[in-house]
Amino acid sequence: MIKKVNKMFLKRFLPKSGLQRQLVFYIVFIGVVFLTMAVEMNGFLRGEKILGTLNGIISLELSENIVNQILLKVRVMLGNLLLAIGLVMMLFTKRIMFPLERIIEGTRAMSAGDFSTTLPEQSRDELGELARHINELNANEQELILLTRGMAEQLRQTLVEGEEGTKVADAVAMIDELEDALSEFGRSFYQC
Repeated sequence: MIKKVNKMFLKRFLPKSGLQRQLVFYIVFIGVVFLTMAVEMNGFLRGEKILGTLNGIISLELSENIVNQILLKVRVMLGNLLLAIGLVMMLFTKRIMFPLERIIEGTRAMSAGDFSTTLPEQSRDELGELARHINELNANEQELILLTRGMAEQLRQTLVEGEEGTKVADAVAMIDELEDALSEFGRSFYQC
């Protein structure tokens, strides 16, 4: 029973993809930075309590010095936290945007009719999977277009060789229209 609960917990709550795992890593990193700052601040404030009991003995200048040190430490820690958050967000955004830009460029080339374009499938996350599926779609479409053109050419030759002139000319015109429609379909398919 416990194993079943553990498996159900793992399936439900653990990150399923590379991007999710990476985001969890970045969040944990920010949490560690924040906890480090909290521990440091806690230790510093405990020292303040000890000094606070000696308030009557310590001069006013020394008390202002301690308050200024605390404020400086808080500013430095907040600056470090903001820097860590900014760095994590920059890395995560770059990790997502660079592959997306390549996917967009590749699909634009495909929509312009360049079916020889393939997208790089470097990563094993959702973006890599998306690139693989787009490449498969492109290959299937290339195969469909080549097959249709081959069939149209074969039909054209069969009709030219074996039938009378008017039927043949009409059939050839229809095949040309079909071929044009398939080419247009190929171009419009990627524009949607």
